[in-house]
Amino acid sequence: MKPSTLFKGLLAATLLLGVPAAAVAQEQETPAPAPAQAAPIEVTETQIDQFVSAYQAIQTIQQAVQADLVAAVEAQGLTVDDYNAIAESQQSPEAAAEVPPEQVEQFAAAAEQVATLREGARTEMQAAIEAEALTVEEFEQIMAQAQADPALQQVIVERLAE
Repeated sequence: MKPSTLFKGLLAATLLLGVPAAAVAQEQETPAPAPAQAAPIEVTETQIDQFVSAYQAIQTIQQAVQADLVAAVEAQGLTVDDYNAIAESQQSPEAAAEVPPEQVEQFAAAAEQVATLREGARTEMQAAIEAEALTVEEFEQIMAQAQADPALQQVIVERLAE
């Protein structure tokens, strides 16, 4: 697994966990930590192993919930593309006015189910992290450190490949 693939997956995981996207979004753009990031932390071998196990569990949860999310959207008579387009249109009053009323109702019902599924997945992911004797904050710190430290990133990638 390439480091960029690993951290795209981590980005998805953190978005599902509710981590501020701005803290994660610069993974590819800037190799150095952002000025607002905390000072580098020392990550032990045990913590790396815990992080990798938690990450793998999160990937499994994400894969399982992805199918459920698609099914929830499609059960309301929308395609995933339609759902995403309507969600995006909600950011603009002009675009939202162009969405047919029946699709607005379908979207609302699907969005409710999606929110419930995401909350359940978020809870499962937090439990998976805590099952590895890490807090969500520690997991996020290790992830941030790996984004800033190519050597740590490589160690994590190698452990994931084992």
